[in-house]
Amino acid sequence: MTRTRVPLTDEERDAQRARQRELADRAVEELRSSAGWQRWLRARRHFHSYSLGNQLLIALQAPEATRVAGFRAWLALGYCVRQGETAIKIWMPIAPSRKKLQAWRDSGAKTEERPRTLFKLGSVFDVAQVSPLPPPAEPAPLEPPVARLEGHELAHLHAPLVAFAETIGYTVTVEPLGGPEGVCRHTNRTIGLEASLATNGKIAALLHELAHALVRVDRLDNDPKLTYAAEELVVESVAFSVAAVAGIDTSANSIPYLTAWSESTPIAVIHAHAELIDRLSRRLEQVIDGDGDVEDARE
Repeated sequence: MTRTRVPLTDEERDAQRARQRELADRAVEELRSSAGWQRWLRARRHFHSYSLGNQLLIALQAPEATRVAGFRAWLALGYCVRQGETAIKIWMPIAPSRKKLQAWRDSGAKTEERPRTLFKLGSVFDVAQVSPLPPPAEPAPLEPPVARLEGHELAHLHAPLVAFAETIGYTVTVEPLGGPEGVCRHTNRTIGLEASLATNGKIAALLHELAHALVRVDRLDNDPKLTYAAEELVVESVAFSVAAVAGIDTSANSIPYLTAWSESTPIAVIHAHAELIDRLSRRLEQVIDGDGDVEDARE
């Protein structure tokens, strides 16, 4: 028997939108605390291709999540959401209907008049909320490998990261530094990496120093002005997040601790710093992914 969905009344629709706005506002507000900031960075390690808004929503509702998908998507992967599990709400795109698109084409298909993709909060579930389907289903493997800092598995990333450094005007050298694992010298635009580090350690250090370089060279007019403390927070957050995408878990070394602003800092300013971190991280993640573009189909 097919269920007929009862349309919402105007009052019910307004109440639903109010709940959605409240959830989104709460997710951003969490950035104000150090614990909330770290929850976002942990979430971003696993959801770097998601929009900043969805990263924050996941961090708020399920900070331990590592992989999410919709109910049907999990079935296609060979897993089923367990009964009684609570969904995680994230923004999902609603493409224009065929009828609207055809009407747009019939009217001349002007770019500025194309029907917009809208977004609504939809339900996804974390891998911790699903169980593998029994045979003959063949559940897909889900756990990505994690590289040790002492290892050499990520040697293939050295050349493209060095090449990226050159595109922003920096030269990378490997040398004995006598203490620090890496150093970014803005005066002569060089990045030095400690020669004694294993390959994976050099990659982690290079990501950190590239973040320092990007903070200086990749500036937009609407980017927030950075104090010394805020710049350190941005750099450490970018390096922590991108290292995880590369497959290196640096959480044992450091997870950026929020010291850049006080409770009186407007939340819009805090959110602007998070947007900067997300944008700079994506530039490095494009190099790691090797495709030059990080796709994000989510609001």
